[in-house]
Amino acid sequence: MHNGVNHMKIFNIRMLLPALVLLIGCTLTTLMIAFEEEEPMMAASIPPMSVETIYARVQDYQIQIPAWGFIQPEEIINIRVEVPGKIKVVSDYIFNGAHVKKGDLLFTIDDQNYKNSLARATAAKDIELQALEIEKGRQAIAKAEWGLLEESRRQGAKNNSLALRKPQLKEREAAVRIAAAKEGQARLDLERTRIHSPCNGIILSEDIASGRILDNGDIGLTIACTDNYQINALFSAGYSIIPESDRVKITTRSEKYEGIIKSVFSHIHPQTRQRQVLVQFKGRQVTIGEYARLLLPGPFFEKAMLLPEKALRPEKTVWVLDKDNKLDVRTVTILARDMENLVIGSGITLYDKIIITHISSPLKGMILSELSDKVAKYQHSITPGEPEK
Repeated sequence: MHNGVNHMKIFNIRMLLPALVLLIGCTLTTLMIAFEEEEPMMAASIPPMSVETIYARVQDYQIQIPAWGFIQPEEIINIRVEVPGKIKVVSDYIFNGAHVKKGDLLFTIDDQNYKNSLARATAAKDIELQALEIEKGRQAIAKAEWGLLEESRRQGAKNNSLALRKPQLKEREAAVRIAAAKEGQARLDLERTRIHSPCNGIILSEDIASGRILDNGDIGLTIACTDNYQINALFSAGYSIIPESDRVKITTRSEKYEGIIKSVFSHIHPQTRQRQVLVQFKGRQVTIGEYARLLLPGPFFEKAMLLPEKALRPEKTVWVLDKDNKLDVRTVTILARDMENLVIGSGITLYDKIIITHISSPLKGMILSELSDKVAKYQHSITPGEPEK
């Protein structure tokens, strides 16, 4: 009995199985068709990508050429003693890194010997002056005696010079000049025992101490003069600068300065293969040896058509949003460029909307949408086709 029932169940299942498979297949087919029809509808409902656009602007513009270098003092002076002797006094502010002003007393050398030399030279000059006065008196007597011999046969041109003691007078005058020169040298040597700072600066190194004996020409200190600083700046050989427009912007880690171009080197730096320019500037709180970035004056363009550097795409192209809101790719001619702007020669007009938004997979003719007028008005302060104020 049970076997009969089981056979009936198996028979019914076998009869229903094809119908069940057919039903499942129809259901899957219907779902696939439904998804295929829905997918284009979903794709069509995705809005086009919104992009930010700008207009090219027109204005007078000077290319800013990037350069770099290290700040150095205009002069580094080795303070050498000009007279030998023992150091007597060293000023309290003499140490490495100390700031000094022009004329500050740095140290002194024992001057007693030089005072004695000056006294002897002064006395010797006084003696020669007295001898000159005596000779002038003798010359007056000689003139009187020569007058008495006016009718004498011994009077003549050859005897005139000797009789009037003219050679003796010249000798005494020469002796006075020599004595005066020796006195001047002695006074100068005495002044040189007091060593003063030749400029406003910073002491880079010092090797002096009270009691130390220095010989003529020995270096006591090294001072970096800080009245002016300079940078031997390097820039790409592909640029040309305009020395007549000599204003240079200088930026360090914490400060900004303005300098002038002193000279443009005519040769390429052998290691970097870059061009060189010497820039001078003044400033406070300048760190010697600090790295600095510079912007040098390049070519000047009147009423130049400008685009920001970020608007440039590969192969010297820009993206333009045309009147149908489609992407157009334009090749442009670049007359000059710097780190911020491009000077455009041709390829676009002042009325073209230049796309500056990044598009990962740009296709010419793809549909785009522009950002709202409110955003565009906020970001662009000029009317297309008009020079920037």
